[in-house]
Amino acid sequence: MRKLVLVTLAALFWVAPASAKELLGAQLCGPAGCATDRGTMLREGPNGPFSGELATPAAPGSWYRGYLLFGDQGKVIGKALFYYVPAAHQVVQPGRNGQTTTWVMARRDLSALLERLADQVKPYPVPRMTAVRVDAKPVKDPQSYLRLWTLDQKANGYPDGLGSHQVIFYSDPASPWSDGNYIVAYPGSKLLLRDGQVVALPKSLADRLERRQSMRPGSSRTWMWALVVLPVAALGGGLRLRRYRDH
Repeated sequence: MRKLVLVTLAALFWVAPASAKELLGAQLCGPAGCATDRGTMLREGPNGPFSGELATPAAPGSWYRGYLLFGDQGKVIGKALFYYVPAAHQVVQPGRNGQTTTWVMARRDLSALLERLADQVKPYPVPRMTAVRVDAKPVKDPQSYLRLWTLDQKANGYPDGLGSHQVIFYSDPASPWSDGNYIVAYPGSKLLLRDGQVVALPKSLADRLERRQSMRPGSSRTWMWALVVLPVAALGGGLRLRRYRDH
């Protein structure tokens, strides 16, 4: 995958609950339950467990909801949410309080811990989008808009800020691709901003996004073909009806 242009270099951080004094472990959850590890030391680097390299957002796939467990004298009194995408070995910190969602590579102790926990619980499947909105208006075929997360062509240039459209994903439960993510399309510049990173947006997809049409391959051609076929079919039916009346 080509390296993308990083637009923001937001500092990675994690904040324990005010009354917590120690990091006690981590928990990884799937649709059938959770697996917990209370005996692993996770501090690594100046920013705690999430000190891995900034990463390109992973394409939608299986995923886990995770928590760092904080407490005092061995008692858990707070949790900090994150997501884990095992196929990409990425940890996702959802956007909160004005912060951009951050995607990082899971490294060293954290990676080993998450792999152990993932062996104990099945992941969530590719999220099912309940809705996708472009500038607060619903799109047709919201599931097809996950295609925006698979784009990886290098961006040439930077958005000019004109003609932008905000894209918001909704799913139940929330997922790494639908929990506070910041996605803005710039059709005129053929660029897409995803969680602080910019990729190229093909003109065909930019046009569909502006019209809030399906993003499935060939959907536009099917729609255009219908514009040709339906009038011709109607004309043919009219000719047959006229012949019938003449007889």
